[in-house]
Amino acid sequence: MSVRNKAIIFLVLSFALSWGAVFGGWAAGVREQALVGAVLMAMMSGPAIAALICTFAFEPKGARLAALGLHWTPNLWWLIAWAGVVAIAGASVLLSILFSGQSFVPIGDAARAAAEAQGQDVSQIPAFALSTEFIFVMALFVGALINAVILTFTEELGWRGYLHHLWRGGGFWRTSVNTGAIWGVWHAPAILLYGLNYPENAEIGVFIFIFYCVLLSVLMTFIRDRGGSVIAAGIAHGTFNALGGLTVGSLSNPVFPWNGIVGVGGFLALGLGVLCVYLLKRREATLSQA
Repeated sequence: MSVRNKAIIFLVLSFALSWGAVFGGWAAGVREQALVGAVLMAMMSGPAIAALICTFAFEPKGARLAALGLHWTPNLWWLIAWAGVVAIAGASVLLSILFSGQSFVPIGDAARAAAEAQGQDVSQIPAFALSTEFIFVMALFVGALINAVILTFTEELGWRGYLHHLWRGGGFWRTSVNTGAIWGVWHAPAILLYGLNYPENAEIGVFIFIFYCVLLSVLMTFIRDRGGSVIAAGIAHGTFNALGGLTVGSLSNPVFPWNGIVGVGGFLALGLGVLCVYLLKRREATLSQA
């Protein structure tokens, strides 16, 4: 079977499984936050299930792990995947403060305010659990690790795993842009129905997030290439998700379009990251021709 047909079948399965979960949850009346999380988790699993089906159906037995991008030997880029996203998250907050006129809010203060807004008795919560240092360390290490495992074996097994295997031969930029655009569209029902990332601006958020995912996909494809494994991409994606809420909590007025890492500050930070990738790729091309 041709690469084109494999990709079409993979994408049809991914969208059918993921969108089916979201539309099914909405039709079933799922609105409570805990249950919404379960629906979104089911959505995230769509690309992985599609990748496994296609891999076992179309790839030779001895080549299946490679087709999924599952290489287990770490290198320096696995660490860079984590540290680079930390830098992007920090830059998104800094750029938001510089250009939106907001001020920095200690994460602990934001967590305390959120707990009080939900009617919790903060006096019953240990003081260290609401400290900026504790929250930051937990997100940076524990949250990033948990999210990395989950996202490696759900979304990334499909996007930077099997689809990367099929499309990477078409070139870095083409793979990055096409994967990013599809990845962005794939999020559409979660944004429209459940307000993912843009709860007050869902309609425009769908289109904004497509462009956002194209930028992010350039970095993810680069990390996938350099890390030599889908796991490197999972580390980056997991860290990104773990720190997203902190970028919102660190701003005094994180409303659209300055809503943390998925707002204007995040776009600017990703743009700088894409520029770095472009310059590195250009330098490599120049050296290879020398």
